[in-house]
Amino acid sequence: MNDKERLRAEFDAELLKDLAAAEAATDDAKADGSANGGETREISPEDELADLAPFTRAVVKTIRSIPPGRVMSYGQVAAASGSPRGARQVARILHSLSRKYGLPWHRVVNIRGEIALDENGGGGEQQARLEAEGVEFGLGGRIDLKRYGHGADASE
Repeated sequence: MNDKERLRAEFDAELLKDLAAAEAATDDAKADGSANGGETREISPEDELADLAPFTRAVVKTIRSIPPGRVMSYGQVAAASGSPRGARQVARILHSLSRKYGLPWHRVVNIRGEIALDENGGGGEQQARLEAEGVEFGLGGRIDLKRYGHGADASE
């Protein structure tokens, strides 16, 4: 196994651990609610993410910080989360945790300002959500990252 394969296997193992921890936390919260006569316990955003690995937690926080009408690339999210070469991991985290943590997944695009998903995979929905937030698409379906980008390299 070469270094690239080893790193991918380590990431996959970490992601599976994160998913299992997230499921367990949800099950615990549901069980706690039924044990308290049906009352559900409020979980703070910090507690909600406590069982996630540090990079995954940072990615979730970074994505949640993107304001409406702004976008970041997968690589920008990875860099802001502490791993500049982790763009693929960001894509996997988005795919597996967006629904569970209510992430604004539609605000993450590729480095060229394009939607990475195809029409059947949610690309149409992503474009509609971004347009509803005021993001305009230019030639070739590209977003002007200088205008709509969020982060250190973008004009906010």
